Amino acid sequence: MNNWKSGAIAFQFAFWAVVFTINLGPEWQKYSSAREVVEVVGLTTLLQMLVALVAVRLLVPRWLDRGAVIGFLGMLLLMLVVAVEINVLVSYLYLEEAYPDSYGAYYLKHLSAMSPLERLGFSYVIKYLLLSKLPLLAFPAAVLIAVDYYQRQRTLLTLKERQRAAELEALKNQLNPHFIFNTLNNIYALALQRSTQTAEAVARLSSILDYVLHHGSEPLVSLRDEVAMIEAYIALEQLRFGERLQVDFRNEASPDLQVPPLLFLTLLENAFKHGVAKSLREEQIEISLAQQNQQLCFEVRNSVPPGSSDLPSDKAIGLRNLRRQLTLQCPGAHQLTVTHTDKQHTALLVLDQQCQSPIPASSLTMKSSAAS
Repeated sequence: MNNWKSGAIAFQFAFWAVVFTINLGPEWQKYSSAREVVEVVGLTTLLQMLVALVAVRLLVPRWLDRGAVIGFLGMLLLMLVVAVEINVLVSYLYLEEAYPDSYGAYYLKHLSAMSPLERLGFSYVIKYLLLSKLPLLAFPAAVLIAVDYYQRQRTLLTLKERQRAAELEALKNQLNPHFIFNTLNNIYALALQRSTQTAEAVARLSSILDYVLHHGSEPLVSLRDEVAMIEAYIALEQLRFGERLQVDFRNEASPDLQVPPLLFLTLLENAFKHGVAKSLREEQIEISLAQQNQQLCFEVRNSVPPGSSDLPSDKAIGLRNLRRQLTLQCPGAHQLTVTHTDKQHTALLVLDQQCQSPIPASSLTMKSSAAS
């Protein structure tokens, strides 16, 4: 916070120093003394600061932020006119007499016959005021309003990104217990059968949980690691269902791609839950992972037991969370299609190029070295 305040103060100091230099202009030698420079140029700069302060702190939040553009412009114009009149009054009452041979030379020669009211704009001199003084006093305020708008947009984007990250993390936290619960049920079924494969199932679950804990919170993981998790999950389910489960997993995608973690797990779980667990006969699951036209396609097909009405619904927590996770991580860069017939259920997830990218060779080398 202190660094932010120091940066803001430094910006304001540098900004107004530049404005003062611009006001001084290339003909700085026309001033008779340093005091005249400070008083004449300082007056203009002080009025510019006043206009900018009121505009940014009062007019923008009270009118512009509420969509009242005409009201904002009207109040800004009124404030500028007041600032111009203050400039004219100070010039007439003090500066022209204090510096008659330099600053006051033009005014005393050409405008000395004018009354104070005429000097304040009730004459042809109003043209000069509008064409020179108003833009001069307005330009710092315009710059600071633009800077303030940019900073607020950056803050808003940062808040939205934090909100998106928090929501995504919450979705993953919902997904992980959901997955663990289903897998523990599988191991429980093996234990009830006093299967010799229970220990192997626990080992498979351990490797999957290790992946979830270490990679589940990462924005992107290598497809190689994601496929290893998928294969471990398939092996775990095959231990549970034995010979009545036939799984065909074809992987033709590059392992060097990066994808958001745990996107495929929900579709895989649904295939086993609704295609095999509800059946007493031999069932088949076909899984394919391929690249087509710079898109990564993950498809799961499972046979449907006769008379089964237990099919995954978009209202189910798994698919609902998956769709929300895709919206947050791959907005506009994904397509999820779930279809079913009396004999087959199909889920197809397509990720566009924006949702996957190659891993640099250096990263792979570092990861391999760490693993070894």
